[in-house]
Amino acid sequence: MFLSGVENEENIALIQGDKLVITYSNLFQQIEDFSRLFNSKHLIFIIGENDVASVIAYLSSIEFGVVPLLLGSKTNQGQIDNLINIYKPKYIFQKINLNLNGEYYLSSKFRGYSFFTSNACDEIKLHPDLALLLTTSGSTGSPKLVRLTKKNLISNAKSISKYLDIKSNDRAISSLPLNYSYGLSVINTHLNSGASIVLTNSSMMERDFWYLINKHSVTSLAGVPYNYEMILRLGIDRLKIPSIKKMTQAGGKLSYDKINRINANLKQKNISFYTMYGQTEATARISYLAPDDIDKKPGSIGKAIPAGKMWLQGKKGKVIEETDSIGELVYSGDNVSMGYALSLSDLMLGDKNKGILRTGDLARCDSDGYFFIEGSINRFIKIYGNRISLYSLERIIFDKGFENVVIGGNNQILICVTKNKNLSVDKLKSEVSKEINVNHKSIQIKIVSDFPRLANGKIDYKVMQKKIT
Repeated sequence: MFLSGVENEENIALIQGDKLVITYSNLFQQIEDFSRLFNSKHLIFIIGENDVASVIAYLSSIEFGVVPLLLGSKTNQGQIDNLINIYKPKYIFQKINLNLNGEYYLSSKFRGYSFFTSNACDEIKLHPDLALLLTTSGSTGSPKLVRLTKKNLISNAKSISKYLDIKSNDRAISSLPLNYSYGLSVINTHLNSGASIVLTNSSMMERDFWYLINKHSVTSLAGVPYNYEMILRLGIDRLKIPSIKKMTQAGGKLSYDKINRINANLKQKNISFYTMYGQTEATARISYLAPDDIDKKPGSIGKAIPAGKMWLQGKKGKVIEETDSIGELVYSGDNVSMGYALSLSDLMLGDKNKGILRTGDLARCDSDGYFFIEGSINRFIKIYGNRISLYSLERIIFDKGFENVVIGGNNQILICVTKNKNLSVDKLKSEVSKEINVNHKSIQIKIVSDFPRLANGKIDYKVMQKKIT
C-alpha cells in the first residue's frame, strides 16, 4: 500500500479550511469507497484542486490500479479536449463545468466533484507497472506525458522524507498545485510518513494562507522561486509563523543574494531552509543542499538524494571525473520514470530509462562532491556564429542585481528586466555586449512589470519566446 508509513490510523491526515478534518482511518475508508466508482482498470483524468476530493481520487486510483493523469482546474477546454482525443480516458473527475462529448455520462457525485464515465471507450492495454501520468513542466495540454510507477512514487517519497526528517507529527500546507510534481511530492512524502497536510488553494499573497498556517500549526512550507520572491516582498523578517520548522525551495533558480537573505532570516527564526533540484522525469526531486551548506556552497544544488546517484558525462557519454569540468548531469535511482508517452499506445511501453535520467542540464562538480548547474543543453543559441548560453546570461544579469528572463532567436537576444531604480538600459546593454562578445545591436532590453508564469510559478518561456519569433 502507498500509505505504508502510517502507524496510528487516528492521526490526522488531511485538513481543509477551518473545520474539515480527515483522520487516516477515515481516509482509508473514503479511498475504498471511491474505488467503487471504477468498473475496470483504465485511465482517469483528475482535473482537480488542492482539496480533499482530489487527493482521495488520486490515492484511490493509485491503490486500485486505475492510472490517473493529474490536471489543474485552470487547464483550458481546448487543452483538455486535445488530451481526451489522444488518450481517451474512461473516467473524468472534475469540478469545473466541462463541455464533454456525448460519450461521457455523469455516473456519480463526490464532494462537489462530478465523476463521468464513458461506455464508448475500448479496453486498453496498460503496462502493469504504470501508476501515474504527469505533464512535463510547461507542457499542460501537450500529449507529452511522464510515465511513473508506484515504485517511483514510493522511492522518492521515502528518500525525501529521510533527508527532510519528516515524522508523523509534521504538518505541511499545499502551497503548490497537486498536479505539479513538486506539489504532489509534498503530499506523497507527508502521507507516506503518517504526517498531515493542510489543503488550500489560497496563494501566499492572500491573508487566508498565513491564517491557516497559524490556525493549524503548520510545520513545513514548500515553494518555487516565485513564491519566495513573494515572501521577500511581503517582508520575510515580519512574518509571524512560529510553528514553521522547515522551508524548502525547488522548481528553478533563485539568485545567490536572495537565497542568502532568505536563509539568514530563517536562521533567526530557527527555521531550516533546504534548496533542492528535481525533474518530473525523476518523480520530483533529485538532489538537495542541506541548510548548513547554503553559506558554504552558494548556488549549489547539493548532492544526490538518499538512494540516488549523480555524475557528469561528456558529449560521447564518457564519464567526467575532473573537478569543475562541465558536462551533462546524469542521475540514477528508483525514482526515475519509465519514459514519456505521446500517444495512447505508448501507455503499454516498458521502462525505457532503466533507472537512468539524462537531465539535459549542464553542470560541474567541485572537489567536495557538490554539483552546480551551469546551463541547459536546450537553452543555447547562436548569434552570428557565437554560441550563447541563455541560462548563463540570465545568471550574469541576476548577479548584477536585476530580475530577468532572456530569450533569443533570429540573431537577436531579448532581455526582459523587471522595473528597477538602479537600471540603466544603455549601461546594461553595453556590459552584456562585452561579457558575451556580441554586438550591442543584437541585444534588446525591455522593462516589464512581471513575467508570464505557469500554474506552478515557473517562467512560461513559450509565451516569452513569442515576443521574439
